[in-house]
Amino acid sequence: ADIFTAYTNFVSPAEVEEAIKTMPESLMNQPGMAKQIAAIEALVATGEGKMFTDFTIEDGGVNGEKVSFSDYVGKGKYVLVDFFASWCGPCKAEIPNIIEIYKECAGDKFDVLGVAVWDKVDATKKAVETEGIIWPVIYNCQAIPTDIYGIKGIPQIMLIGPDGTIVARNLRGDAMKAKVREVLS
Repeated sequence: ADIFTAYTNFVSPAEVEEAIKTMPESLMNQPGMAKQIAAIEALVATGEGKMFTDFTIEDGGVNGEKVSFSDYVGKGKYVLVDFFASWCGPCKAEIPNIIEIYKECAGDKFDVLGVAVWDKVDATKKAVETEGIIWPVIYNCQAIPTDIYGIKGIPQIMLIGPDGTIVARNLRGDAMKAKVREVLS
């Protein structure tokens, strides 16, 4: 089971699905395997070319109201979605790249959305201020979107098309900027 879990970090979801089909029942019943398989199924269901999956949470941000992912995506714009946490060093390292592409491209065809996961609301609010995040943020998501999207680590930056189709996942740095420029050209 531990080897399978490590294996899933290095191969495509399709390869993992094939491996699951060949597993003996004894391995499938090991502790933690059900969660691992559910994460793979979520990753496949929300892969590139698939429609986004909506979620609604009680946002701990401005008013503590219910907020849905669909309030921001699938509304006729490309949306770069950054699943992040205030304590995450790699997340902070991507923020200047996102700021750059936001300042260059935000408008009628493109926007950015932050989705705070695995974090405390006050810490997220402080990070928004100190890191210079200037786009909308959904606060207090905890593991809801990471479970839905099969996200094992952050930052997870994905691009969602105007119709709600997931265009790309696992975007970072220059590749992220190039992908946004490509779809907007």
